[in-house]
Order: sequence, then C-alpha cells, then structure tokens
Amino acid sequence: MIIQPLFLTNIVQDMDNRIDHALVNVAGELAKYPIFRSEIQETKLTVYIYIPDNEAIGKQILGASLMSKDGNTLANKPLNAIKGDRGFLIAFEFSVEVKVKTNGV
Repeated sequence: MIIQPLFLTNIVQDMDNRIDHALVNVAGELAKYPIFRSEIQETKLTVYIYIPDNEAIGKQILGASLMSKDGNTLANKPLNAIKGDRGFLIAFEFSVEVKVKTNGV
C-alpha cells in the first residue's frame, strides 16, 4: 500500500484546524493567547504563539499548551525563560509520518 502525499497534507491541515488557542504558564498563572501564525510545509506543521512586547515583562514563562475549541489540551511544551521587554515567540513543530502495516493480504 502506498500513501499518497495528498492524504498526508490532509492530515496536517486537519491538525492545524483543530488548534484554537494556547494557554501559556506565566509565573504560575495560565494566560490565554491566540494562535499568532501556522505554517504548513508538506508534512510539517509549525504553530506560533506570540506574547507581545508589553505583556509579562520580567516574568518567567514556564510552558505552553495548544488547546482545542472544546478546551482539550492537544500538545504541551515545557519552557523556562524570563521574558524581556520585547515580544516572545513560542513555536510548536510537528512532522507527520504514516507507517502502514499489511496483513500480507
């Protein structure tokens, strides 16, 4: 069996469509941020979360989670960074690979 590239592209696009927002752990408190940008390149999805210049200055960024519209956690990313007075960009990168097993039929 051979998986066609279009099928993999559809899987990546479906993943992207399921992501609604992010929850970022800023100094122990969860803050909701919109998705800044998503990029799809063949079988790779990169989702960016942006914390603006004037937010969370001097606070520790402890992690981020991608969330569905229903509030379900889709992916977690641990972090440990102190945000300065410039924007802070968090990237989630996913690569899709499908392996097919056949029963010899």
